[in-house]
Amino acid sequence: MDSRMKTIVRYEWKSFVRNKFQLLLLCITFGFGMYAIYYGNAEIDAQRETIAAVTALEEKEFSEYRASFANEGAASGLEQVHDIASRPSFAWFRHGYHAIIHPHDYASLAIGQRDLFRYYYRLTGMSLHYQLFENELANPVNLMAGNFDLSFVIIYLFPLIIIAFCYGLYSSERENGTLPLLQIQTISIQKITLIRLGFYFVIITGLALLISLIGLVVSGNILAPDNSRAALVWLLAVLVYCSFWFGLLFLIISFRKNSAFNAISAAGCWILLLIVVPAVLNVLVTVKYPLNSATLAGLTRRTSLENEEDQEEAREVIREFLPHRPELQDSDSLMNNNLMPKAYAAFTTLKDIENQKVVDDYNEQVEKRSSWTAQFHWLSPSVSLQEAFSTTAQTDLATMISFQNRLSAFHGEITDFYFSRLFWDKPITEDDYNRLPVFNMPKNESRLSSVLAALAGVFVYAMSLFIIGLLQMRRRIEGVK
Repeated sequence: MDSRMKTIVRYEWKSFVRNKFQLLLLCITFGFGMYAIYYGNAEIDAQRETIAAVTALEEKEFSEYRASFANEGAASGLEQVHDIASRPSFAWFRHGYHAIIHPHDYASLAIGQRDLFRYYYRLTGMSLHYQLFENELANPVNLMAGNFDLSFVIIYLFPLIIIAFCYGLYSSERENGTLPLLQIQTISIQKITLIRLGFYFVIITGLALLISLIGLVVSGNILAPDNSRAALVWLLAVLVYCSFWFGLLFLIISFRKNSAFNAISAAGCWILLLIVVPAVLNVLVTVKYPLNSATLAGLTRRTSLENEEDQEEAREVIREFLPHRPELQDSDSLMNNNLMPKAYAAFTTLKDIENQKVVDDYNEQVEKRSSWTAQFHWLSPSVSLQEAFSTTAQTDLATMISFQNRLSAFHGEITDFYFSRLFWDKPITEDDYNRLPVFNMPKNESRLSSVLAALAGVFVYAMSLFIIGLLQMRRRIEGVK
């Protein structure tokens, strides 16, 4: 850096520290960032407490079942527990397993879809679809208000700070009458503008990175292998996003219009990219791929056998079920022992098979909406960054859909475990409790790669704006000469 550049930076720094309003804006932004970190951690901590509570309930339930084998033949209350523990006719619908998608350490920074989708389910051998859709997903009032997490502060508030600091970098000099003095200097007005823009890039982007770093450290161990990669991607995303908005401001400044034009143009871009484009895309995708959640609500209506006392009807239901599970049909006592529990187990499975097409059609529509919307993320880097943040924090739609899909496989493991004993009239032994179904959520190792690809696109976008602005300013300066 030569002496002329140092002089410009020094005077810009003096002007900056004397501007109380700018300092106040940065302090307020920092305060918003700290509150967003607190809010996000409070929300995710509440989810973690709920997860700990339901996990403790499950552990207590199954520890009582295990203990009942040592107390077999004891008092009536303990005997009832032992019946539930050892008899498949009770256990298949009484034993509950919690399928949980645990929050990533950085989920508090971008809550994403975790406030919309359920993050845990208690599953038994009963109808899967009834258990998935029986409860309200979330409070609609909270969904409408949204979440004031750190991703919100970076995506929505920091562009406004960049606009407030930079819209008058060139026009204010002309309006204050100091532009002729700058034009006779040995360094070009273009370089002066770039140096001043770079100065505020360091200040504002540095603040965004500082707030993000605080959030990353507070929310989890940044040195953990999974966290360290996610933290680097998050910081890179902040850097790229700020670069885009500085590139956009430089392009607007390059037209050398007055401050009012610059401010209105920049604010218009903010409204267009953060409000109009997402709203229009949402309307279009709703028209193109409408979703009717009422079809899923219909699956939660309780149904049962027409006549619970009719054993012939029960046998008919079992016969209808067996072609779907042929490995269960060769028991000698199939149609004699525990007939009604078998009939109910068969009935709930048949209901799931019958309703599967409705669920598949709904999920397919959701995936089509997501795929169609993803094609237009390039229209708004803000949308791309929101997706990047939520993917990094594992709170994106794809992660939640993957969780939903895994539930179906886990429910199959539960029914396999209990139906193989129920339909073959085998008791559940104490040793069987060492082989209980366990829910595991598969990891998506390529998720950060997709985020980096999206960030590369936004970076190209930012550099394109900067280069166009550079050429535009140079052309206008040469035109003046």
